[in-house]
Amino acid sequence: MLARRARLTLAGDPAAQASDPGEQARHQYGLTARELEVLRLVAVGRSNRDIAGELFISAKTASVHVSNIMSKLGVASRVEAAATAYRLGLGDQARST
Repeated sequence: MLARRARLTLAGDPAAQASDPGEQARHQYGLTARELEVLRLVAVGRSNRDIAGELFISAKTASVHVSNIMSKLGVASRVEAAATAYRLGLGDQARST
């Protein structure tokens, strides 16, 4: 209560997590920081090769990240993963970067 009055953000504060879609996604689905970056790029339609170039990783590593993301989100396709990202508010963040 005092933290909210003082406008401080505590790490365990649910209100703080809700304000950042990335933190919400990490908490709700167990995504790593890197998977979150990859999901944001999937949400704006990047291919594995594009993701690899942007994040300075191999295309195979990008593919593994995408597979892990799809598994954690419980989706069967990149399109479903992108839809989930937009539902969580991650797609808009990717466009602004």
